[in-house]
Amino acid sequence: MPARRLLRHITPWLALVTLLGGVAVPRPTVAAKAGGRLVYAARQDIDTLDPHITNRAATRKILIQFMDTLVVIDPKDGSVKPGLAEKWETSPDGKTYTFHLRRNVKFHDGTPFDAAAMKFTFDRIQTPLGAPSVARSFIGPYEASEVVDPYTLRVKFKQPYAPFLRMAALSPLGPISPTAVQKMGDQFSRKPVGTGPFIVKEWITKDQVVLVRNPAYQWAPALAEHQGPAYLDEIVWRFVLEAPTRTAVIQTGEVNVAEDLSYADVAGLEKNADIRILRGVPAGTPWTIYPNVQRAPTTELAVRRALGYAINKDAIVRVVFHGESRPAWSLLQPTTPGYAPLAKELSPYDPARAKKTLDEAGWKPGADGIRVKDGKRLELLWIFGSNNGYEEMAPLIQAMAREVGMDIQLREQPRAQMEEANRKSEHNIGEVNWWFPDPAIMTTNFHTKSLFGFNRPRLSNPEVDQMLDQAAAMTAEGQRMELYRKIQRTLFEMAAAYPLVDQVTVVGVRKEVKGYRFNVVTFPILYDVSLEK
Repeated sequence: MPARRLLRHITPWLALVTLLGGVAVPRPTVAAKAGGRLVYAARQDIDTLDPHITNRAATRKILIQFMDTLVVIDPKDGSVKPGLAEKWETSPDGKTYTFHLRRNVKFHDGTPFDAAAMKFTFDRIQTPLGAPSVARSFIGPYEASEVVDPYTLRVKFKQPYAPFLRMAALSPLGPISPTAVQKMGDQFSRKPVGTGPFIVKEWITKDQVVLVRNPAYQWAPALAEHQGPAYLDEIVWRFVLEAPTRTAVIQTGEVNVAEDLSYADVAGLEKNADIRILRGVPAGTPWTIYPNVQRAPTTELAVRRALGYAINKDAIVRVVFHGESRPAWSLLQPTTPGYAPLAKELSPYDPARAKKTLDEAGWKPGADGIRVKDGKRLELLWIFGSNNGYEEMAPLIQAMAREVGMDIQLREQPRAQMEEANRKSEHNIGEVNWWFPDPAIMTTNFHTKSLFGFNRPRLSNPEVDQMLDQAAAMTAEGQRMELYRKIQRTLFEMAAAYPLVDQVTVVGVRKEVKGYRFNVVTFPILYDVSLEK
């Protein structure tokens, strides 16, 4: 990427880093001490450990500890670096990728890693394994893989697929052992086998996952701080669902790392000399809600626009995030290529404008302040997921909407039920935010043919579909990003989404933890971590 264009992409990220006081990524300066057991307090439970079935970021955070990927993404500048692939070529038409693989790599069960194993992995993703998974989405218009020789793999797509190199850096596309899959059957999802620096020892449902060091590991990716086996003997990945509990256990030292701390607790924790607060700005999408364009009354453009004008993002940042982030003005995070802060122009906070828009559309205030049209109250149903991160924002936005005459009714459901309700289009407002390194995530969120119902606005717009398909197929990076900016403008004009607040990852680590790093989506990289008490 030319230096000028790269600077344009990273400047918003640098601005947000400055606002937050920097992204803390401590690195070892002396030889690290091997050994020890690290306990990690995670915010969410997992659904499975099979990378081709999971739909949860909570699972993918664990996957990257025991799986490698063909390539890795440098979080400093978004560049793609070698992983299990030493080098690669892309055909001029963008439909074929050829990977030259590292030799002498083995899966945890001793099976050699080679082009045949990688082909098996990609082909398996196409096999129905239950509900459509993120892996199926990440691999896009996959056609087939060809083993050119034992260490050369040619991956073919039905159409040009520009995001693939970045997708190949994500754990759901990392190689899995064909031997283990065939031998273990359904039990593979309990104890999967990859090539990574840690090995899955056990998964105790609703409690924890235990990982142990892979003593044979000698193929760390280009971004690693050292080579050879990991420093830690063991990782206990404990599910601690309540934020106050995560704060308590990091303070007592019961855990070494606690993720997604309550923003209200951060200032107090920073005064504790035994704890460091690390912040990262993940690539992906902001905290975002979406109006369902197929369910009245959010079928009306005026209603959708008015809701956007009613939302005070500064208040959300202040009340819910305690100043730990900033208002979101793009459908992408500042660290994501294609970032375009257009919402400040097209959907600003303006309650007077919201009221005027509703007045002009025939929605008149009723006796209780809620607007009425044709005998129907202006009621919107927001179905939000338990422990999904929107719990505190929902009642605040409900109060903002009431100020302009909208009655948002809140229904909290477990994640699985929320997803099912969204697929059935029972909602007027849906929610989803992603950790994702490429703007192609907009295809998942807005395309008519979105694979798993993550098209929360239930949008089916031929113009938007065409632009999304065109952007995914473009090989010229600069032109591709300009098209994604145009797509965002179109979506904002349609009032198809309301980005609320930029995501900021806040993690507490105790002072004995050295070498903790974030990847491009701020998932933890524990390979280089050591414990030095």
